[in-house]
Amino acid sequence: MSEYLSPGVYVEEVSSGVKPIEGVGTSTGAFVGIAEQGPIGQAVLIPNWTQFVKIFGNFIPNYYLAHAVNMFFKEGGTRCFVVRTCHYDKITDAKSKNAKYSNDILKDTSDKETILIQASSEGKWGDRICVEIKNTPGKLDDKKFNLIVKLEKEKSRNEPPEKKEYDIVESFDGLTIRDVEDKINGKSYYIKVEKDDWEDGAKHGSGEMPKEQVIILKNGNDGIDIEKEGGKESTLKMADFVGDSSAQNGLHALDPVDINIVAVPDKCGDRNAMLEAFNYCQNRKDCFFVADPPSDITPMQVIDFRNGTGDYAGNAFNSSFGALYYPWLLINDPLTGNPRYSVPPSGAVVGTISHVDTVRGVHKAAAGTPDGYLDSVVGIERIVTKGEHDLLNPIGINVIRKFPASGVCVWGARTVSSDPEWKYINIRRLFLYLEESIDLASQWVVFEPNSPSLWGAVIRNITAFLLMVWRSGALFGSTPEEAFYVKVDAENNPEEVRNAGQLIIEVGVAPVRPAEFVIIRISQKTLTK
Repeated sequence: MSEYLSPGVYVEEVSSGVKPIEGVGTSTGAFVGIAEQGPIGQAVLIPNWTQFVKIFGNFIPNYYLAHAVNMFFKEGGTRCFVVRTCHYDKITDAKSKNAKYSNDILKDTSDKETILIQASSEGKWGDRICVEIKNTPGKLDDKKFNLIVKLEKEKSRNEPPEKKEYDIVESFDGLTIRDVEDKINGKSYYIKVEKDDWEDGAKHGSGEMPKEQVIILKNGNDGIDIEKEGGKESTLKMADFVGDSSAQNGLHALDPVDINIVAVPDKCGDRNAMLEAFNYCQNRKDCFFVADPPSDITPMQVIDFRNGTGDYAGNAFNSSFGALYYPWLLINDPLTGNPRYSVPPSGAVVGTISHVDTVRGVHKAAAGTPDGYLDSVVGIERIVTKGEHDLLNPIGINVIRKFPASGVCVWGARTVSSDPEWKYINIRRLFLYLEESIDLASQWVVFEPNSPSLWGAVIRNITAFLLMVWRSGALFGSTPEEAFYVKVDAENNPEEVRNAGQLIIEVGVAPVRPAEFVIIRISQKTLTK
């Protein structure tokens, strides 16, 4: 209470106790996989496909991250985080990655090493970078030079060095040896420079201006395979995708960011990786995992894959924080033009869920002919019959079907949970939305006096939020009383609870379940006189 020590008019602000609850986002995707370029072990926010290409490069053979992100945006996805991974010698050490930078060293006028040029990120993509140095016209003592960055054209990739063609992608003019790092590092998409003391002090630059020259960067390594007799052998392990919480790489690079729908397309068909991803989402309690089965398997094989039986012996999938979609999808391959290129379904599914969240709401299942239609595909890898679907749907395998009049559609909306309460994806995700929204908006309650006035304020705030959710069609009931309740009173907060410093808030909601089976009963009507 304020003190009033002298006569006068005192104006005071009094809190109304109204703390509106704003719903959290639900449509942010997250992808972990192999990219051509870009930062490794970092979650990067990607708002569109153009930005993905600029940061992480284009499609690469035999890996699906770029395809998944491309399909995500084609299906109407809003934004996503992308994590590039590689092989780590020690997964708990983020610096132990096998990927290497492409690099070369500029020479000065005395042919001494002066500036180290590196690609902006690790990988063999950097071997396509050409750097040209030109001295600027003018007095010799100006000691300024221009640095031009060129990138090998796609059509030149398989050409011998003398026939390669390059596009100019960046140009930095009027550089000096003193400001070259400040003007290039962090500003160039393609390179970074270092004047001296590179390679842990093994070499020391002359500190002199470089002469006119052209260099092509070399020795980049993607960190995903090693040369073996007769070909290449992948060094990638499950741990490289799952990552480590202390090193914050792999999936755990997503720890600091808000995400909702997760996929690991480059680990498709790896049951152990899928189980780890289910656990990751379940431990976070704010996101949902979309799993990919192996390519080109039969309905009976995908049942084994889901249940951990037959050729896929292991623990069965059993989580309300994830779902499994089957079969793989066919797209027009952007690399070869082949119209029947198989890709895992997760990218398209995550994009569809994100789009439906935006236009309909998290309570709506991303399935069916209007909301489950896949725009980005030309077909499915395997036609699933009605009889086969009857076996897959009850155990939580969401089938993607192709219908003559409707095209390719997601035709399932179930989690892989054995708990009937969490059978449907939209129910699980609705509760994630409600729980996180109420949790974040109730932080102000901590340390407030635990009295009936606080109880009333909590009831008003949560009721106002749930009323909005009910009006959006997410809750069942013709009246708010049928749809939800909020209880904070002396009955669930007796003296012993209050003495323990606790406040119990009881919330009950009636979610709307999808009309999975539509039964139309038709009978003959007999006319009587």
